[in-house]
Amino acid sequence: MNSIFFRALFCACCFITLLASCEADTTSVSDVGEDWINNGTKVFYIDTFSVETSTYKFDSLAITGNSRYIMGAYTDPILGRIEATPYFELYTDDFDIDEDAVFDSVALLLNYTDYYYNDTLSRQKFNVYKVLEEITPDDDASYFYNTTTFKTETTSIGSIDFLPTPIREDSIHFTLNNAFGKEIFEDIQDNEINNTDEFTQKYYGISIVSDASNSAVLGIATDSKLRIYYSIPDVVEDDEYYYDLTFNSSASFHNITQTTTNPDLSSLVDQSDEISSTETDNLTYIQGGSGLATRVDIPYIETINTLNGSGSIMDANLRISLKHNSNTDNLSVRDSLNVYIIDQFNDTSTQLVDYTGSVVYGLQVEDELNNDYVTYVISIKYFLDLKLNEVNPQNLILGFTCQGFNESVDRYILEGEDSDESDLKATLELNYALYDDEYEY
Repeated sequence: MNSIFFRALFCACCFITLLASCEADTTSVSDVGEDWINNGTKVFYIDTFSVETSTYKFDSLAITGNSRYIMGAYTDPILGRIEATPYFELYTDDFDIDEDAVFDSVALLLNYTDYYYNDTLSRQKFNVYKVLEEITPDDDASYFYNTTTFKTETTSIGSIDFLPTPIREDSIHFTLNNAFGKEIFEDIQDNEINNTDEFTQKYYGISIVSDASNSAVLGIATDSKLRIYYSIPDVVEDDEYYYDLTFNSSASFHNITQTTTNPDLSSLVDQSDEISSTETDNLTYIQGGSGLATRVDIPYIETINTLNGSGSIMDANLRISLKHNSNTDNLSVRDSLNVYIIDQFNDTSTQLVDYTGSVVYGLQVEDELNNDYVTYVISIKYFLDLKLNEVNPQNLILGFTCQGFNESVDRYILEGEDSDESDLKATLELNYALYDDEYEY
C-alpha cells in the first residue's frame, strides 16, 4: 500500500514539474469560457502520462443473432491456428410436395457476404456432417457461444474442394449425398413429417467442418439455404422445380476454436487474467472469434486532482498503433476499433461514449511522416472525467476489440507503452486548462 502511495505522490510531483516546464497558452479557447480566460487560464499540452497496455481473453463470446456465419480456418504466424465451424438448424413451414414429383439432387447454396480473411487464392476443402443432437442453448444460457459444440456423425454427407471467389461470384454450390436429400424429400412428400416440430425432431441440423489444409475464413450470408431439386414427369415445362430449407437464425451459429502457438499467451486461462505488454515483447493482441482483446490502464490520471488551483481536461486522445508491417493483404485490419469500459476483472461495463451519448471508436488516422504506420486515435475526455470523479478510479479501464468481434477472425498486433518504435508507443495526449493556481511559470 505504501509503495502505491509513494508512486502516486511521485507522479503528482512530476506532473507539477511538467507543468512548470510546459509552454502555457493563454490565448482565448472557446471550450474554457470567458471567465477562465479573464482569470489568466493556462492551457498545457501533455503527452507524458503513463499508460499500461496488456492482453486479456474473453471466456466466451455470444454468437446468436449475428449478421453472418463464418466457416474455414487459417494459421496465423503469431497466434496459431483458428477454425470456424458453423452449425445450422434447417427450417421450413411448407410441407407440401407434389405427389408426382421425383427427387433429383440436393445441394447447399451458401451465399457469400463481403467478409473473408487470409488466403483465398488457395483451394479450400469442407465436409458436411449431420448433427446428432438438438441444436439448442444450454439450460442456463440464452445464447450460443463461440465455445458451443454439438455431436455429429463421423461419416460426411457431402464435401467440396474449390477456389473461393467471394468477389466475383455470389454463392458456393455445395453438392450433398443424394441419400440425405431423398430421405427428407420422401418424408415430406409422403406426409411422414407435417410440421416444423416433427421435422426438427428427426433432422437436428448440419455442420460444415474445415479441412486441416485450409487457409481462409469465409463469410456466409444468413439467407443461405439447402435446396432439393426435383422433376415432375410428363410436364413439358422448362421450369426448374426445387424445395428450399432455410437456416433457422435462432438455432444456427458458428463455433470458433483457437490452438495458440504463442507461449506468451499461455497464461490467459480465465477472463480475469491479463498479461502485460512488457512480458510480450512490448505488444498486445486483438483477435475476433478467439476472444483476444487489448486492455489499456491509465493508472495515475487522478494525480491531476492534487494540483493547487482549479483545472479541467479540455481534450484527451489515446493513440495506439499497429506493429509495423503486421498489416498485410491477407492479414488486413479495418479502419476502426470498438472501445469499451471494463473493470479490473476485465468484465465489460458499457461501450465508450462521449458527452453527447455518441459511441466512441478508435479511428484510424494517417501518419503524416510515414504512410506505413497505422495508428488509431480514441477520444477519451468523457472517460477521463468519469475516472476523475470515481471513488475507485482503478475500476475504470479501457478494453479494445475489433469490429465484428464475434463474427470475424481479424487479428491486430498493437504496440505497447514501451515500444522500441518511439512513434508507435501507446500514448495519452491531453490539453489541460489550469486557472487560479498559486505557481508562476
